[in-house]
Amino acid sequence: MNFLLNKALSVVSVLALVVSFSSAEARPGNPVCPTGQTITSTLSTGSTWSMCWEARDKEGIVLSNIRYAAPGQALRRVMGEMSLSQIQRNYDDGSPVRFLVTSSGLGGNNFIRLTSSECSGGQLRNSGGKPVLCQSQKDAGIIYKRGTSAGVSGVDLSLLSASQIGEYSYTVEWLFKENGTIQPKVGLSGSLDKTGTNASFGWPIQQNGEVGIGFVDNYFWRMDFDLGSNSSNDVIEQITSSLNADRTKRSKSISTITSETGRNFSPEVKRFWRVRDGSETNGFAPISYELVMLNYDHQTTGSNNEVWMNKDIYLTKYNACERFAADNSVANGCGWGVNSYTNGEAINSGDVVLWNRISYHHLPRDEDDNVIGMRWNTFKLLPRDWHAVNPL
Repeated sequence: MNFLLNKALSVVSVLALVVSFSSAEARPGNPVCPTGQTITSTLSTGSTWSMCWEARDKEGIVLSNIRYAAPGQALRRVMGEMSLSQIQRNYDDGSPVRFLVTSSGLGGNNFIRLTSSECSGGQLRNSGGKPVLCQSQKDAGIIYKRGTSAGVSGVDLSLLSASQIGEYSYTVEWLFKENGTIQPKVGLSGSLDKTGTNASFGWPIQQNGEVGIGFVDNYFWRMDFDLGSNSSNDVIEQITSSLNADRTKRSKSISTITSETGRNFSPEVKRFWRVRDGSETNGFAPISYELVMLNYDHQTTGSNNEVWMNKDIYLTKYNACERFAADNSVANGCGWGVNSYTNGEAINSGDVVLWNRISYHHLPRDEDDNVIGMRWNTFKLLPRDWHAVNPL
């Protein structure tokens, strides 16, 4: 085991940070953290996370230069930048589509001022004199257990912000785990902003027949993967596990995606995608991260024949002006959304951006009358062969 760990350590290098900071567009993969905007946290097992944070008017909190180190190892870069790049709201009654990130923004005056009681045991971080980010460590429960021996518990690094857009509150949280897993989350609360009289489009919430209109929120996450020391040699692979004709076996196949594209998950086919580095290994296998979809039961396409909603994920070549998944500025020749970003450019062994869309259909209940109980939607980025053995 020590031999494998030593081999893994031998390939780790930390790249000097030389690229300047800019909030005008999506950043390249190797920024310098502005003064006071560095986050470093060592968890209970000795795992360490390091990154930059920035408060933007549109996306709210944006994280960059995200690095992870298992206990006793050196920091290795996982991602250049990660953000919630759009929230698209479609109402069930066919009301006009809303693009909340670009039209209203999660940041600026829409940041909710966090209190010390909401960040118990943590550290409040300010932007423009307002506490907008809570950095804390949360109990993660048992992180592994074997046989009758006592399980080993751990903590998560939590970074949390909250925004008010109209009647709705959105809480964005990132969890960074002991084993290298990243879990971005969006929580919806607040109050219903649209009611009507036609129960076909919602649910009666008052004795007088008032109907809370249902809606679908689509959360688009933008992830600029920059694995290891080279930000421009990442490879996207699709891993598929298919049943044979009599449904008694599953066969695995791996294919490399060489050009920009959009793809869909399939619970029946069991396909997923991983981003792997083109050169760095854990000692014998390429380091990589895989996308693990959760809450897929709510996944949906658009209600207005929106072509960008026909795929669950998009894989594109890094372009600084491709900042928002939809309703993006077309200035400087940049496309309007993810469907126009996928125009056939080569991405094999390049600087790859992964866009992940998760949907949530909210059909109101009586319990939502006055205040909506928090509803979380999430997915995971799971290290695959990042380590030669279990790092914990």
